[in-house]
Amino acid sequence: MKKRQAVIVFGFLLLCNFIHASEIKISSLKELATYAAKSGNTIVMEPGVYQMEDYLTSEVVKNTKPDKVGRYAMIEFSGSNNVFDFTGVTIEVDTKLLSVFKARVSEFYVEGSHVHIKGLTVTDIGNHPTAKGGHSFTVAGDDAVIEKVTLNMSGSFPYGYGDLLGKGKGALVSLKKHSGMCIEGLNDKIIDCSIYSKSYGHCFFVQGGRNVLFENCYAEGVTRTTDDMLSEISEPAFDVNFESVYKNYAGENKITPGYTKSLNECGFRMYGKGSVNAIKTGAVTAINCTAKNTRIGFAFAKISGDVLIKNSKAIGCELGYNVEGLTVENGIGDAANGPLLYVNKGEKTTVELALLPTTSKTKVHVLAAIAGDNHNITLTNWRNLKGGQQLPIKIGVTRPPANNGFSPLGIAKTTAVVLKNTTGMPVELNSETSLCEVFSNAAVEDKGTNNLINKK
Repeated sequence: MKKRQAVIVFGFLLLCNFIHASEIKISSLKELATYAAKSGNTIVMEPGVYQMEDYLTSEVVKNTKPDKVGRYAMIEFSGSNNVFDFTGVTIEVDTKLLSVFKARVSEFYVEGSHVHIKGLTVTDIGNHPTAKGGHSFTVAGDDAVIEKVTLNMSGSFPYGYGDLLGKGKGALVSLKKHSGMCIEGLNDKIIDCSIYSKSYGHCFFVQGGRNVLFENCYAEGVTRTTDDMLSEISEPAFDVNFESVYKNYAGENKITPGYTKSLNECGFRMYGKGSVNAIKTGAVTAINCTAKNTRIGFAFAKISGDVLIKNSKAIGCELGYNVEGLTVENGIGDAANGPLLYVNKGEKTTVELALLPTTSKTKVHVLAAIAGDNHNITLTNWRNLKGGQQLPIKIGVTRPPANNGFSPLGIAKTTAVVLKNTTGMPVELNSETSLCEVFSNAAVEDKGTNNLINKK
C-alpha cells in the first residue's frame, strides 16, 4: 500500500514539474519563432511593443522555406498542442517587409494542430504593398483557437478605389492584395477577434476550412465616394482616365459619380476551396459578428456543409449580405452605402433581417434583389423604427457584376419565393417570377405568373 502511495506521489510531482516546465516566458520575437516550431508548451510573452524587423533579418529571410503553394511566413507556428498568451503584446510590421520574400506572404502562419493564440495585436506600419499578395494571418492547422487577436492592416496597391480598377486578368492596374485572416483548417474557432483594414483584401475569409466558427468578431473597412475619386489630379485612377472594369447604367466603363465604394473586400467571405491541398470548404458559422464599411458584409454560400449567420450585423457596407443556400437568423443591416441583401440562385436560402433606419447620402438602387427558387425571406424594421429612403425589394432580379453599385442588375427565373415584408418598402416582381407569395405592408407591383400577393 505504501509503495503504491509513493508511486502516486512521485507521479504527481513529475506531472507538476512537467506543467511548470511547459509554461515558458519569452521576451523576443526570436524566442517566439523558436517556440512556435515546438510542441506541448504554454508560452507567455512579456507585454510590450515588438518590431518584426528586429527578427526578420536577411539571414532569416534567406533560410525561410515556402509552403507547397509558394507562401512564405514571417513567423510560422508549425508546432502542435501549444498555447500562446500575448496579452498586452503588440507586434508592429513595417510594410516594407511584406515584399522581402518577393512572393506571397503571411505575417503569421498557423500550421500545427491544437494551437491556441490569444491576446495579440498586430499593427502594420506604412503603406508598402505585398509583392504578390498575402495575409496578415493564415490559420491552416486543425482545431486552432484564435482568440482576442486584433489586426490593424495596411499595405496594398492600388488602394483607394476598391475593386474598380480590377483584379487578376484584365485589371487596369496590377493588383497587390493584402488580406486579413484566412481560415483553411478543420474545427478552427475564431473568437473575439477584430480586423481594422486600410488595405485592399478580405478581412475574415475561409478557403478550405471545415466546421469553422466565427464568434463575436468584428471587421471594419473604409469607404470613399466616387466623387472624391474623380477629384484626383494624380494617382492610379487618374492615370487610367478614371476608367473602371465595370460598366455603368449607360454602358460606359467609367468610374461613375454619385456612389460610395468600400476600399476593401468582404468583412466575412467563403470560397469554394483552398489550403495547400485544395480542400473543399465545409460548414461555417458566424455568431454575433459585425462587418462595417466593407465591400460585402457577409459573402457566404453553402459549399459542402451547413452555413449559418446568426445575431450578426452589416452596417455601412457596399452590400450587406450576399448569400446562397444558408440561413441568416436574427440579422441586422442597413442600406446606407448599398443594398441590404442579395439572395442568389442555388439551394434554398432562409433569411431574417431587420433594417436599420439609415439614410444614404449617395445612390442606392435596391434594398434587396432576390433570385432563385424556394427561398424564404423575412424583412422587418429594426425595433419598428421607420426611416431611410424608399428602396424597392426586387424579386426575379440578380446582383450586378461583382456586386458593383453603379452596374446594372440582371434578371433570372425565380419560383416559389416567400417574402414577408414589413419594412414599408415597395416590392416588385418581374415577368420572370412565378408561384411566389408576398406578404407586404407596402405597395406590390406584380408582373409575374401565378404569384400570390397578401397586402396588410
